[in-house]
Amino acid sequence: MNRRSQISSLPIHTHYFIGAWIFVSIRFSKRLLLLDERSDDFLKTLVYLGGYCTIEQAQKLGLANSATRVVARLEALKQSGFLKQIAHYPVVYQVTGSATRLVGSDLMARRQRTPLTIRCRLLGVNFYLEAKAWPADFILDHAKKTALLNGVGCPTEALPHIGGQPYLWQEFVLRRDDGTICVAAVDRVHDTAKYQTRTLAQRYSCVLEQLPSQFRLIVAVASNRRVELYRKWAAEPIARPFTHETLQPYRVKALLPQVQISHEEKMG
Repeated sequence: MNRRSQISSLPIHTHYFIGAWIFVSIRFSKRLLLLDERSDDFLKTLVYLGGYCTIEQAQKLGLANSATRVVARLEALKQSGFLKQIAHYPVVYQVTGSATRLVGSDLMARRQRTPLTIRCRLLGVNFYLEAKAWPADFILDHAKKTALLNGVGCPTEALPHIGGQPYLWQEFVLRRDDGTICVAAVDRVHDTAKYQTRTLAQRYSCVLEQLPSQFRLIVAVASNRRVELYRKWAAEPIARPFTHETLQPYRVKALLPQVQISHEEKMG
């Protein structure tokens, strides 16, 4: 193609991309009309929780009052393009790009994950469901997490950063009734407890320095063995400036579904 042809085709391509974007936006706006308040709240919460849930978790998250109605609502959200099922584990649903648009960001929730990471996300949902009963307020919105920590005296520059911006997407933030601020991370069983303890301590060391009597780290785990490992490493120098009192594991009671894991993933 010569230069004249390239130049003459540019407006056509530009109009095509603009037209395609408008078409997608119209389709999205029409699908929004299919969402009632309950479905909208469910999808937004699920995006913030990592993007995955089982049928049982969907019911506990308030999508519907019975298992039959939950399945019907999940299927409706699937048909309207807000959810999809995981091929190798059909009782697990994942949000799509349309669902992430409800909160204005991708949050990495719609991207494909390994079975080990899916288990981690499901563990996070179970932790959320249990911790909601605590005398504490859950903060899911990223901007509100930052505002909360700023409001109690932690400057933005002391928060974990990625790419020059505050980054708290991966952890939960809770404010207990006694004023304590807790950041809760979800244990990744494919990483060692030692590595995660050291990483969390490094990421949040400046926050603890700003809020020495108000700040705590929690790690949500799925087994007693992981509890023991985190307690062990929290008492070691790698956890500094945290101690076994300011960095604690929490054993999630609800069992996780068995998601198929390959031999390579188990070894890696």
